[in-house]
Amino acid sequence: MRQHKIKKYIIHILAIPAIGPEVLDVPMSQCAIIACTDRDNKYLSMFPEKQKCVVPFADVEDPSHPAAIRGAHARLIIRFLRNLPEEVTDLYVCCSKGGSRSPAIAAAVLRMSGRSDKPVWENPFYVPNRLVYQVICKEFGLFAPDWYIKKLVDLNRQCYLNAAKQGSSGKYERWQIIE
Repeated sequence: MRQHKIKKYIIHILAIPAIGPEVLDVPMSQCAIIACTDRDNKYLSMFPEKQKCVVPFADVEDPSHPAAIRGAHARLIIRFLRNLPEEVTDLYVCCSKGGSRSPAIAAAVLRMSGRSDKPVWENPFYVPNRLVYQVICKEFGLFAPDWYIKKLVDLNRQCYLNAAKQGSSGKYERWQIIE
């Protein structure tokens, strides 16, 4: 059964080490963060508890790995998004480097809000973690069979190859803001 959509947020995808007061585009009362980490970051504490979701799962794509994302992690993220204060407009999604787990979460959040996740999958600087994306989508009730995820991964790989042909370094150089 499909659940009600998540509110549309401006999504900022970045690495946890980049988090600091200088990167916030709006007042703190309008910001929330989802951080994939089990490490402390002094700037995570600047977010109020009701506007912060810390989920400690590893950047692995093998569901049998002991530190892989689980349904409980996905439900925590979904519950967090549903319970954010109405004034929150900007969602910061972070992991250690901002290139795999956080783009996967951002893509899932885009789909949960009824928007296209293509800005993430077509970005050659990201390699969204397929397991993270699939688990969150499935927990929310979105279509996400293996063949569909493979199609998205292939799209992402082709975008990377096209960028490399055009002389792009293929390295993550800055975070992305999706409005």
